[in-house]
Amino acid sequence: MRRMLPLLLAVVAFGCGPKEAEEEAVDPLVTVHAEAVTERTFRDVVEAPGRWRNANALSVRAPAAGFVETLTPKPGDRVGAGQVVGRVLTRESRAALEGAELLVREARSPAAREEARRALALAKTELVRVPLVAGHGGVVIARAAEPGAQVDEGADVLTLASPEDVVFEAHVPARDGPLVRPGEGASVVVDPAPPRAATVRTVLPQADSTDQSTVVWLTPSTPEATPALERFGVARIQVGAPRMSSAVPEAALVEDDLTGEPQVAVIDSSGRAAWTKLRVGVAEGGWREVLAPRLAPGTRVVTEGQHGLADHVRVEVAK
Repeated sequence: MRRMLPLLLAVVAFGCGPKEAEEEAVDPLVTVHAEAVTERTFRDVVEAPGRWRNANALSVRAPAAGFVETLTPKPGDRVGAGQVVGRVLTRESRAALEGAELLVREARSPAAREEARRALALAKTELVRVPLVAGHGGVVIARAAEPGAQVDEGADVLTLASPEDVVFEAHVPARDGPLVRPGEGASVVVDPAPPRAATVRTVLPQADSTDQSTVVWLTPSTPEATPALERFGVARIQVGAPRMSSAVPEAALVEDDLTGEPQVAVIDSSGRAAWTKLRVGVAEGGWREVLAPRLAPGTRVVTEGQHGLADHVRVEVAK
């Protein structure tokens, strides 16, 4: 009997080894990255297309009919109120000069040439150049004339935009128009520029005649460089009262292949990752609001390694 005991133990050991290895293969351990569910403040968001535009175009106009002799500022340059930005040679002065030059070319006798030279010198000394003065400060957004161009009295030469008059004109869908109020925060995205913080300035009383959308003006929240005008983008306007909700990282969300519903891999107390479908709300700062089911703060969800992850597989969280 004593001699059979070692043999029996060897048989038992031999029988258990492959079985344990088989169980290990059936129940693998997958390394993943995870983050904890947290509570964050969210507000509903209305998205609306639009563009940056000048709500109150300011112009530098020609003070007299004539020819633009000089014009210094270029689009994007800032000018101050009262600044001289160029000069206009009056039409009468230009006509007198051209007449004297014609006399010089056509003079044949010495006496005629001398008289023509005196007329030319007189015309040059009596040229009238009228300064172009900016009546308002602002940023040049367009040049309506170039040096050498003929302009009428009162014609636009420069178009300016005052920083406080630059707005993002958003066209809010009619169903969402009643939700928007002046003073609400927003962000404006015009590719390739980064998002820009803005505030609702005005909700215009009249709807857009083409699609009945509500026209909303937003102003930049910070005094940064004037945005490029007439560029189209999207405004995200925060509406309604803020609320606290559970939130998961955007990186944790995966769409269900069959239904397209968002889902996350939730790590339970036993260390297994269970796929859970979610009803989600607002996205903000890389986090997504969870509307249902409730996920308690501190619950861990897989943020990296979840694609192709089997349901209820054992996982270990990488340090």
